Amino acid sequence: MRNLKKLAAVGLTAAMTLSMSLSAFAADVTIHFKNAAGWDRVGGWIYQGMGFTTQVMPADKCPAYNTNTNRAIWPGAEMEKEEGYDGWYKITCTFDDPSQGAVMIFNNLVADTTADTASGGDESDNQFLSASGLVQDTSKKQQTPNQMIKKTDFTGTEYWCDFDGNVSGAASLMLSTAPASYVQTAAPATAETTTAASNTAGTATQATSAAVVSSVKTGDSVTYAIVFMGIAAAGVFVASRRKVTE
Repeated sequence: MRNLKKLAAVGLTAAMTLSMSLSAFAADVTIHFKNAAGWDRVGGWIYQGMGFTTQVMPADKCPAYNTNTNRAIWPGAEMEKEEGYDGWYKITCTFDDPSQGAVMIFNNLVADTTADTASGGDESDNQFLSASGLVQDTSKKQQTPNQMIKKTDFTGTEYWCDFDGNVSGAASLMLSTAPASYVQTAAPATAETTTAASNTAGTATQATSAAVVSSVKTGDSVTYAIVFMGIAAAGVFVASRRKVTE
């Protein structure tokens, strides 16, 4: 019985180590992009892995998403304009393993005329493109050169692409610190607006708290698992030590 308890403790410790490793990797990363080309809308074609390995564009931000193959279709996810920062757009993506690095292409959110099967697209992409409402005209597509975050540099939660508008330029590395052009230009909210916003936020506190509890992220689940397994392992260890003493 003593040996069985020790074996269980070892197993739980190993599981804890694995879970902690997974938790250390997963990260929500916000990508900022300077729309110096003046595009009306901005898209982000964003991958984990230097070889465009795994799509990380949030599905709910992708105008064209093929549910048959569970992947985004070019031009990827639409980025949100950053209020108060002239020309800047942003999007937050979850990278399961930042140690693989990342590569991304920002674009003017114009889709291909037809499915790009030559580059790995699927024929069924066409139906999702047609339903997306996007402009479909391959000749009007514009995009940045590849933007990269090196494996060894992928340790932050925010990165910036200080794009200069040159769509024929060379590939470049994303910045891990905000550039000088990333400055707040809009005037701060008035006291009246701030008060109204605070009142609204206060009214929604309970609903927001409930939503947070009911929408635990994968990384949070792993963290909870680590805590529970740690408690269980400690209990088994104590029991085994007590048995040895007896």
